Amino acid sequence: MMGRILILVLCFFSIGVLAQNPGSRSLSTSPTQPPDELLKHLTAAEAHQKSGDLPNAAIENRAVLGIALQRFGNSAIEEGKYSEAVKVLTESVKFKDGASERTNLAVAYLRQNLLDDALREVQVAISIDPNHIGANYILGNVLYRKESYDAALPVLEKVFAEAPDFEIGRALGFTYLNLKQIERAQKLFIKIESLVGKKRAGLHILFAKFYERTNYPADAERELLRAIAIDPKEPRAHFFLGYLLLQNGGSERLKEAVAAFEQELVFSPNDFYSNFFAGVAASGENDHQKAIKFLTKAIEINPESGEAHMFLAQSQIELDDLGNAEANLRRAIALESEGKKNTQARRTHFMLGRLLLKSGNREEGQKELKIAGQLQQESLDSSRSQLDRILGESADAGITSKVDVQIVTNVEVKLTPERTQQLSKVKAFLIDVIAQAFNNLGVIAIQNNQTPEALENFSKAFEWKPELPNLSRNLGIVRFRAGVFEKAIVPLEYHLKANPQDALIRKMLGSSYYLLKNFSKSVETLRPIEGDLPRDAELAYFYGISLIQIKQNREAVSIFDSLAKKSKQDSAALFYAGQGFMMLGDYERAVLEFLQVLSLAPETPKANYFIGQSLLRLNRLADAEKSFSRELEISPADPISRYHLALTLIERKIETERAEKLLEEALSLRFGYADALYQLGKINLEKGETKKAIERLEEAVSADADKDYIHYQLSIAYRKVSRNQDADRELKLYQKLKNEKRKMDSPIPMGGDEN
Repeated sequence: MMGRILILVLCFFSIGVLAQNPGSRSLSTSPTQPPDELLKHLTAAEAHQKSGDLPNAAIENRAVLGIALQRFGNSAIEEGKYSEAVKVLTESVKFKDGASERTNLAVAYLRQNLLDDALREVQVAISIDPNHIGANYILGNVLYRKESYDAALPVLEKVFAEAPDFEIGRALGFTYLNLKQIERAQKLFIKIESLVGKKRAGLHILFAKFYERTNYPADAERELLRAIAIDPKEPRAHFFLGYLLLQNGGSERLKEAVAAFEQELVFSPNDFYSNFFAGVAASGENDHQKAIKFLTKAIEINPESGEAHMFLAQSQIELDDLGNAEANLRRAIALESEGKKNTQARRTHFMLGRLLLKSGNREEGQKELKIAGQLQQESLDSSRSQLDRILGESADAGITSKVDVQIVTNVEVKLTPERTQQLSKVKAFLIDVIAQAFNNLGVIAIQNNQTPEALENFSKAFEWKPELPNLSRNLGIVRFRAGVFEKAIVPLEYHLKANPQDALIRKMLGSSYYLLKNFSKSVETLRPIEGDLPRDAELAYFYGISLIQIKQNREAVSIFDSLAKKSKQDSAALFYAGQGFMMLGDYERAVLEFLQVLSLAPETPKANYFIGQSLLRLNRLADAEKSFSRELEISPADPISRYHLALTLIERKIETERAEKLLEEALSLRFGYADALYQLGKINLEKGETKKAIERLEEAVSADADKDYIHYQLSIAYRKVSRNQDADRELKLYQKLKNEKRKMDSPIPMGGDEN
């Protein structure tokens, strides 16, 4: 079993932050206090950054983070936010790693009962400093909680010897008892009592629990009697004595158990468990009148106790009060059916069955006995073990001493309003410090051309305080320039919302949306600066294409027309305009713009290619042939232009051998060029080379299985050699892909050219 006594740590792990003004970058210290470490490193960091000493500025900012993150994590522990504490303290050890830091992280895990994680961290702490008292304290607690008593013992002994403490002492005592070292436990309990400073009844009740739970009932009874001697009115003392006697004393001590419960009821007449067990014990003594009195009172206090109804019925049967007994048994069963816990369910059904048989209700009686029999098969527990479970529940629910209350409530965070307000101010200050330190490290990284490190630090600063001045702008710009557009959007949006006049951020955000194919958001973002876009050709292109994608072609025409007219001597801008007109389907205008590009810069790559593409669309195949040939003069290793040059020949059904040669060359330049393989397969098919055609078309499908027309041509080839099943399969694939085909959104309008 897991130890029932919860050991908590932490009183000496306070955060140690002085009162601070969260709106200030300074910390106040009194003349009698040593300078605060955080203040020291903050001041040094600011001085180094102002002087341009980036290496030392980075060192000091990292030191600031080590301290500030640790303090924030410890504040989270104090507030009971243990998951948050783990996250922050895990981050803190990246900047300052030591025994204390690892111990605090172990505390955060321990508070969540993540014992293996706590053990890992505290072992690291002890590897750093074997004599660290806090680390050993936590290690002892973790091992104790894991019930690794042999391993816990030397650690607990070491800590208790160096820093005698009530919490660690009680863990050590319970460990001694679990290891059957009772004499050492007895001596330790004497020492613990001296630590407390005065005789306390609650302390002896605690010792009694230890003894009882480690199977030393005689020692437990002795401690309870000591508690009662110190304070006869100590709450729960008499109850626990009755509990102990009922559980361990046998039938010969039932009368003493009844007397103990009755004494408890003198002080707490409305205590359910005292009334219940007084009734159970009296029933065991065959004093059923007394049992009925106590059990009736127990039911008044807790009407939903099925066990109380069952034991009351048992005594009523003994006194031949069968009508009331039947009513109580039926009530116990009803509570059971309503989902109320009843550890005596089998016995309840059995007693009701016997009672009904005795009353002449044979059919229902047999039914109840059958249910009891089924429950008996499901659970072989004896009545005694069932009663023990109830006793165990009462022990946990009802016999918490004053000492226990102090211990158990340590895990429940009950901060005073004043402390809550103080922690709120401290954390607000620390958030500002942490965000600024990460931001400073990001700026330093940018100045050192360390983009990945800048990204990481700006991102962390943004997590802590996105509203830090210029932070969202810095993060958005760095992410955009690093090409992580999806992550750039959040900080860019954040900054633009507060600074709608920031044109650079608006352009970056609009471009990010375009590159992520969120065309409507791109248009929405860029529309406010639409009049300025022709001065930025690439941005105008993004905006125009986005308009086309959301079916606003008329506005797109205006954008590309304006771009072309204002860029007559700018070949790069005209190139964008030409592509825009191609996307709009105005191929004549596209040809004119690309010709103007070539007049300004005759060697411009792809200009002749796009002219060829436009001419193909205009069915001017001979002119297209010339354009693709000129493109190959500029870029002889271009497989796409080579493919389209072959296409102009294939479409006119001329120079087939030359077309084949061009396609083979395209394949040699671009492995697995699906469209080139497709055209070769078609040529082979037309020449009656069916086997070779199938090989080419199968290669094409392997290279790109999403092109519907390849599947169609392959189905024809299969049909020619009577591979009808394969032909049918390819035809179905063709039809499926054809149905799913969407309008192409690439500025290059021919299949296979997008790469």
